[in-house]
Amino acid sequence: MKNQMRRYILISCLMLIVGLAVAQEMVNVTGFVQDQGTRSGVSDVTIRSTQLNKPLGSTDKRGLFKISAPKNDVLIFTSTGYKRTTESLEGKKAFTFTIYMTREENTLKEVVVQGFATRKRETLTGSSMTIDGKQLQDNPVSNVTELLQGKVAGMNVQVNSGQPGVRASVLVRGLSNISVSGSGQDAFLTPTSPLYIVDGVPVDDNTDFQYGFNSAGTGISPISLIPPEDIQSIDVLKDAAATALYGSRGAYGVIRITTKRGLSKVPIIQYSTNQFFNLPPQLRDVLGGKNERLTRINQVLNNSGGYYNGRDLIFDNQILSDSLNPYFNNSTNWQDVFYRPTYSQSHNVNASGGDATFNYKINGQYYTQKGIVQNTGFDRYTLTMNSEYRPTDRFRMFVNMAGNIGRQQTGTGTAVSQGGVANSASASSLLPSPSSPFVDPTVAESILGRNDNRTTDVKSNVELEYEIIPGLRAKNNFSYNYISDRTDKFAPSVSNNNVSKLYNYDSQRNTIYNMAQLTYIKSWGPEDKHILTTYVFNELNLLNFKAKAQQPEGFSNDQLEGPIGHGSARGGVLDNAADVRSAGFAGAISYNYMSKYVVDFTYRFDKSSSTGPDVPWQKNPSISARWNMQKESFLQDAAENWLDYLSLRAGWGKNIVPTGTVFDANGKYIFTGEFNNNPTIGFDWGQMPNSKLIPSTTTSSSLAVEAGILGNRITTIQELYYKQVDNTLWDRQLADHNGFKMLKGNDVSMVNYGYEFTFMFRPLPSSSQVNWNISLNGAVNKDILTRLPDNARQYVLRDKEANGFDTYYRLGRNSMSFLLYDYRGVFSTDEAVPVNPETGESYKTIRDGKTYYFQAGDPYWTDLNGDYILDDRDRVIVGNAQPKVTGGLSTFIQYKNLSLNVNTSFTLKRDVINAAMASQMNSYANPLFGDTRGQKNSALLPMDGYDFWTNYGDNSFLPNPFDYSRSGGVRPFRPNQTLFLEDGSYWKINSLTLAYNFPREWTSKYKITSLRIYGTANNVYTFTKYTGPNPEGVTAMGYDRSDGYPTPKTYTVGLNVQF
Repeated sequence: MKNQMRRYILISCLMLIVGLAVAQEMVNVTGFVQDQGTRSGVSDVTIRSTQLNKPLGSTDKRGLFKISAPKNDVLIFTSTGYKRTTESLEGKKAFTFTIYMTREENTLKEVVVQGFATRKRETLTGSSMTIDGKQLQDNPVSNVTELLQGKVAGMNVQVNSGQPGVRASVLVRGLSNISVSGSGQDAFLTPTSPLYIVDGVPVDDNTDFQYGFNSAGTGISPISLIPPEDIQSIDVLKDAAATALYGSRGAYGVIRITTKRGLSKVPIIQYSTNQFFNLPPQLRDVLGGKNERLTRINQVLNNSGGYYNGRDLIFDNQILSDSLNPYFNNSTNWQDVFYRPTYSQSHNVNASGGDATFNYKINGQYYTQKGIVQNTGFDRYTLTMNSEYRPTDRFRMFVNMAGNIGRQQTGTGTAVSQGGVANSASASSLLPSPSSPFVDPTVAESILGRNDNRTTDVKSNVELEYEIIPGLRAKNNFSYNYISDRTDKFAPSVSNNNVSKLYNYDSQRNTIYNMAQLTYIKSWGPEDKHILTTYVFNELNLLNFKAKAQQPEGFSNDQLEGPIGHGSARGGVLDNAADVRSAGFAGAISYNYMSKYVVDFTYRFDKSSSTGPDVPWQKNPSISARWNMQKESFLQDAAENWLDYLSLRAGWGKNIVPTGTVFDANGKYIFTGEFNNNPTIGFDWGQMPNSKLIPSTTTSSSLAVEAGILGNRITTIQELYYKQVDNTLWDRQLADHNGFKMLKGNDVSMVNYGYEFTFMFRPLPSSSQVNWNISLNGAVNKDILTRLPDNARQYVLRDKEANGFDTYYRLGRNSMSFLLYDYRGVFSTDEAVPVNPETGESYKTIRDGKTYYFQAGDPYWTDLNGDYILDDRDRVIVGNAQPKVTGGLSTFIQYKNLSLNVNTSFTLKRDVINAAMASQMNSYANPLFGDTRGQKNSALLPMDGYDFWTNYGDNSFLPNPFDYSRSGGVRPFRPNQTLFLEDGSYWKINSLTLAYNFPREWTSKYKITSLRIYGTANNVYTFTKYTGPNPEGVTAMGYDRSDGYPTPKTYTVGLNVQF
């Protein structure tokens, strides 16, 4: 017994000694884990001990860690999306480290959202692309859609207006609608922007998109109220397999925006600021002062039927003859009056903290951008808060609240044009610079007027998730969104015949959204080879909208703007009220076998109050599959040597989009006058109700190959797609004998098909100190019209304006073609003009009942029908306003703490009507100014560099611009001719960013965990053969309008600091 006791005591002592020895060998290890590329902290990195074979801890949100480990241990650092990194403690005297982790380049491990489920890319069957939020930093913009330009194959982003706060035009895989409103240069297509999902809540970016004359709204995009600094990631879903579960809103594509979350046990604060300068681009060249006066005088003397007649006309024109009068003896650069460089800034503060159980984030931003046009600009005030509570794996609650205010100033223009400034900036240089006693009314309103547009956007959502039994989870997402718009326009009395004018607009929009989902996941077989995921859900969306406006005028002075003291007023509730209900029920089944074979099937039912009462529930099915071939035995050798992954996927599906309104389907009653001094209500006979109005249907299919080789140094996606859009809304004019004037029907169909490609290349090995990535993407798209109203083969949409911007539709051609006069050159002599052999009359044209015979110096347009009379029947069908090829090229180079990021985009084979150049060349049409008195459309284009016809017998490219007595009839520079049809192809350097991350060893003494400075140039340069101002700044109809808002060049200095 005693021996056993001694043996027990001896063993216990030995164990105690060994334990103490081991304990003495444990050391405290601290450090900072950084991203090798961005040098920012990496959170949630697991740190594992090799000797103890267990995890020792993880990094916080800032990337900091503090653990206890054996003295000679080897630590292993692992994190999703990064390569495994090791650090040996053997022989080390200090145990504080900075660990650099390299991103894992295997894109199949990316996490992507398809439908309402999160999954790895290697199991994704739909077409999608993920953009890291870090790619959207360092470039202050008023709308984040600008930063998506050139980043996603098949998504065409065009920044066609430089007005601060205006969204870019976004089209996914071509046109989805050819319905046109308006006329002339103001014609526009019905918006078909993708559906935006912000933190799980749908946002309609088509709301309040302003088209100038046709909208009373503020034109502030809801997406422009989201700070880029607060975005964690953006997922772009392009085909029906990826978007089918979004039903009636996903037919144009889906863009999911996920904002940042908090996940740090120690609270952190991030501050970033941008100081940026906006410069006007190269503006048009004009003649000034003495040169303008002499040019006009010579033109009148040589083209007025004789010298003495011209002399008399000049003497009768005070602007030209009274050169000693200081009012008419100037050299004013009117473009400098209205276009100016500006200084702007933004400040963003983010506070976050928490862990996997509870986390929170608060983000606030102030952004102000002054426009390069007088009285224009955009301000953004945002405050967003979210928190997540997950006490157990079975329960999760996410709460998000956001309050945003946007304030936009558009001067005398709209969100897309600046007509007042464009007219005023084209005034004669002979007039004096502006001062209110004698300035033109349009100039006065441009400088002294006020146009404030404000949008208040308040939204909140609560998402609850609970696991009922193992594998079965229930989730509910409820959101409420309130948007209030306000517009105040004031025109001082000096701009309106001494009568001041005020316009007020107010609107309110309420949106309620609820989605309830039930998900079940079941796995079976050895190592869970078989995984079946299924979920069902229903959606309910309720929206109501109302607006009112008033316009008082005649105030006693310009300092008084009501509500009393005006001379007259009109206003009331507008007729665009809306009350829309929509519901959807859907289900999905996904089968996954060892992540080798994946098959998805979805089915959805939708109904909307805007469809006709006789229309049943709409059905949206989709089916898609994926085959990861690198896991097959016949590719085993390749997979072990050079092939990282090789996948084939295919999909087919349908989506719908409700068309029209409840009034289009059911008709409406309106005020029809008075009877016995009492107001009467009657039916609106202007439009026939269509009880069978159905949604537009988009059917799409795709086939793609994804591959990565050589350690993912080269990755690519090659994809073919086919998209058919049926039952598009169209306004059909009815016969005069019908009781109604018009009917909205589903009468148009079209097809888009094409090819998309994405290449990503890392030229240098991972062992190199230089990290260099190159990304190239592009899409080739062809659109074809397949159906027109009444089964017609062709249709001409007439332009109501005098410019004749008619649009031609024909089956089998691209969706929209131009109808233009075919320009062949200039008649060098009178003998060159064709003569009708039957009548002996020269080639002629007739305008306003007057005949004009062509002569030397006049343009030669093709007489298509051979009747020797130029008229509308001589126009040819030519061109396509939609680009055939779009894409982008970007590169990122990083050496130690210094990095360079360059982003470019390109558009090829797009036809543009250079109406801006036509307007400039037409500037010589009235050398005596006419009714404009030189106050608009009077800036002369310099003749240098242009081959105009000037002398009899000249073989010139451009017609005679000086024959002003006949220019009104011949119209040599009419914009609707092939002379001004140009190739709008371009390659644009969107942005260039140079950044430096300070080493943490330098900043830690100041309690700063990360410090980064950078400089960015935006809209750097555009390579193009286009002769107009900007090949990108054109309308969707293909017109380069002369009154557009130019896109500025921006230069930024920024700072990002984290505490």
